[in-house]
Amino acid sequence: MFLLGLFLFLLLLLWVRFSVEVELVTEGSKLNSGIRVGFGRLLLPIPPGLLTKTGQRIRERNFTTIEGCLRALKLTLRSMDSLFQRIELLHLEVQIGTGDPFSTSLGVGGLWAIIGSVLATFSSSHRLQSEPEIRIQPDYSQAHIQVYLHCIFQFRVGQIIINELKRVMV
Repeated sequence: MFLLGLFLFLLLLLWVRFSVEVELVTEGSKLNSGIRVGFGRLLLPIPPGLLTKTGQRIRERNFTTIEGCLRALKLTLRSMDSLFQRIELLHLEVQIGTGDPFSTSLGVGGLWAIIGSVLATFSSSHRLQSEPEIRIQPDYSQAHIQVYLHCIFQFRVGQIIINELKRVMV
């Protein structure tokens, strides 16, 4: 009976769609974030202490070399591909300024190029369930960056396992 219950639990774990809601607000060097995880409509917040420890571990990574940055970028893109299986909501507002109009314009254009390619990938694979709201505003008067991100995405653990097995087999 125990084995049957364990089997049903694992089957449910592989089949159920999990949801993650991320809200991120940065203003200067201050970062406020909130992450809620759950399944269905039930979302529970992740304790702030756990997020602090995760942030510390990320800062300990080796980003000083090009190889370290490329390895981190590859891992991030692979994680995004696995986790963002279905995007319910995407709202991004960025205000960016470098203090120099030319540099600010280049920064805004570069940011649009990166975001545009990510959105094209998500759109072509039919992951976006609603129209994303994205605003990038240049601020030519001062050097600063402000970001507001609110995103809700869903994934299935079973699909992540299948995707990773496909990557290993190829």
